[in-house]
Amino acid sequence: MSMTNALVLDKMKQKDVFVLNVLPHEAFAKMHITGSYNLPLGNDPQAFVKKVGDVYGKDKFFITHCVNVGCHAGPTAAKALQENGFEAEDYPGGMEDWEAAGFPVEGTAVTNPAMK
Repeated sequence: MSMTNALVLDKMKQKDVFVLNVLPHEAFAKMHITGSYNLPLGNDPQAFVKKVGDVYGKDKFFITHCVNVGCHAGPTAAKALQENGFEAEDYPGGMEDWEAAGFPVEGTAVTNPAMK
């Protein structure tokens, strides 16, 4: 299933769904999907998988994302989670698609109050 911004927004209403921004903390602080969590992928996908399990548990559904379709961190994170028995999908549009759709974002770089 290909995750669209509308599908992500809908799935976020479910209790056991977590949207994971896998970018560095600095990028997350600047702008992120309202209600998302930051867990940077880093250079070690297995360490990322372990951290997801430690922080959130394995019995959740995870939607990973990064900046846009050209970013490989989101798909890499989702694949690593899937290979380790987690339910996960990547949202390929990332922050660019989410913001362009006018969906809620927060962070230090958000200048349009209507986006919050």
